[in-house]
Amino acid sequence: MLKAKRSRNAIAKGFIFTLFSLSFITVSYAATAPLVCKDISQLKIIGELEYVSVIPETLRQKARIDTGAQTSSMGIMDSLFFERDGQKWVRFHVKDKIKNLVVEFERPLKRIAKIKRHQAEATERPVVELKIKLGQIELLREFTLADRSQFKYPILIGRNVLNNKFLVNVGQKFSSSQIKEYEQ
Repeated sequence: MLKAKRSRNAIAKGFIFTLFSLSFITVSYAATAPLVCKDISQLKIIGELEYVSVIPETLRQKARIDTGAQTSSMGIMDSLFFERDGQKWVRFHVKDKIKNLVVEFERPLKRIAKIKRHQAEATERPVVELKIKLGQIELLREFTLADRSQFKYPILIGRNVLNNKFLVNVGQKFSSSQIKEYEQ
């Protein structure tokens, strides 16, 4: 009986130590994470779906906002790699579902990203920089290029766009268009 009590006490002490250690590690990590936006009131609130414009091509598409995705992604129809001035470039076409036409893009290739997918093999995708407008904010950010034809929304906005600029209210949709961004 005495041995059983000691075992339970040892287990309880070990559990408490483990909880303390984990909370310390979490706090330490959080304390070292960069905090650029110190005033949350400076962040723009957007919904789970928003319109995004790509500049200067004036392509406007519906986008799904995904806080779980690190990098944003643009749906393309095709791509062709080529070289210009000793640098690798990619030419790609995007279907403008709003105007019902095809828009051609040419951008320098930034890198090839390895994309991990749940319960599937990793794939490689080209990455380019795109200047986008979300609400009244213009940003130059990296986008992977992928066939998103099986998805409802041709653009996926990830944390690389959202970070320190936007808060997401999943109960809203197309809230950035309410601020008269698209008077063109």
